Amino acid sequence: MTNPFVAVQRRYAQLLPGLHRHLSRRFPQALWSGDPLRREVALTFDDGPDPRDTPALLDLLARHGVRATFFVCGAQLAARPDLGRAMAEAGHQVALHGYYHKPFLNHAVAPFLNELADLRRLIADATRTPDEAIQDVRPPYGLFTPPVLDALLRHRYRPVMWTIVPFHWHQTFDEAVAQVERQLGAGALIVLHEGMRAGPDVARLTEAVIERVRDVGLSFVTVEEMWAGHSSGAVGAGRPTTAWQRAAEGVR
Repeated sequence: MTNPFVAVQRRYAQLLPGLHRHLSRRFPQALWSGDPLRREVALTFDDGPDPRDTPALLDLLARHGVRATFFVCGAQLAARPDLGRAMAEAGHQVALHGYYHKPFLNHAVAPFLNELADLRRLIADATRTPDEAIQDVRPPYGLFTPPVLDALLRHRYRPVMWTIVPFHWHQTFDEAVAQVERQLGAGALIVLHEGMRAGPDVARLTEAVIERVRDVGLSFVTVEEMWAGHSSGAVGAGRPTTAWQRAAEGVR
């Protein structure tokens, strides 16, 4: 019998492309993609640091000369601040993914903001980065409410979403790679996950993603660098550059 939670996640994955168009227009303050004219993609990892996956990823990224962005959870970082420090020392961006990996659906925003501030301090301590420089936040599961978004913006956080998120813990290696290939285009924001004990090894999957990105002539940037196109109004705007994006926009 199929696990009901797994079934819900798979259905959510199917709906994501169509939701992207609607939500990116409804909430343009978030970073949904980069400027397609810049021929860049951002490679990001959620849910770490993880004692198994993070060291393997850092080694792989160093070998390939790729800088990535790690969206970390407070509980994981509190247990392994050394891994957060290693991310920063290797030149990667360390960003916020909530303290306990709960959806950002709380209308009582004060406790939510306090938890986010706690995580920000953890990152600042681990990476020796000033608090105010740690701005980028990815909501767990991509879920947030308008009041929460307003609170994030008031407190100078920058919400970050995605364009490509293979649910690789429910996929084979070939399925996950094929999804990335189908959806890949300039300006893509790619999300992979640490700490998943099912599905293909995330370091092996990451290596395949790096190869596919470079095969089509794209380069890697951090999320911080991808925001550089946001002030021009180019981020999340303009004609879609992949078949998936064209389908989501209703373009033929």
